[in-house]
Amino acid sequence: MSEQPAWNARPAWLANVQYNEQGLVPCIVQDRTTSEVLMMAWMNQDTLHATLDSRDMTYFSRSRNKHWRKGEESGNTQHLHSLHLDCDGDALLALVDQKGPACHLNNTTCWDSQDGERSVGGQPRVVLAELLRVIQQRDIDRPEGSYTTTLLKGGVDRSGKKVGEEATEVVIAAKNAIFSNGDTDELAEESADLLYHLLVLWQSAGIEHHKIADALRRRR
Repeated sequence: MSEQPAWNARPAWLANVQYNEQGLVPCIVQDRTTSEVLMMAWMNQDTLHATLDSRDMTYFSRSRNKHWRKGEESGNTQHLHSLHLDCDGDALLALVDQKGPACHLNNTTCWDSQDGERSVGGQPRVVLAELLRVIQQRDIDRPEGSYTTTLLKGGVDRSGKKVGEEATEVVIAAKNAIFSNGDTDELAEESADLLYHLLVLWQSAGIEHHKIADALRRRR
């Protein structure tokens, strides 16, 4: 018999999971690349073990009283990157690679509705995540008349040239801010241009975005 993959060895911390009276524990699911909180679902011991064994997020449905694997009907799967237990042992955090929308309403996350308080100002991480998804979809659809499509068709050479140009514009805008009593509006606009073109360059090069996040973490 061949050996099981290393991740199939059950971790020792499983013994510390505190299930509630129904034998369930809540699992918060987070996109490991964008850090967006995608959803919350319940697990029991069987689905927790199934998730660790298969690396496919598997949950327990209280309304249907059955196990279910994320994406088994919709195709919007979640591949487990890492699983973490909180300090009290009564909640799990799953960092996943999400394919498609996470919410059953076809929203990116289960918190994309209009209910709840509105945040003040933009959240850079979320805005960049939204932009990233748009660029990825443009790469699939290639709609005519889209500037992003034009860049993607030009490949790394075209988007790389734009990154170089926009980087220079950012430096000039930063120097202008110093000589304009701290007016940073131009710097904000040029920085947005640079980030957009950098995301397009990444898409053209086919890099997995978690590699960039991993590289940043190693430098922290």
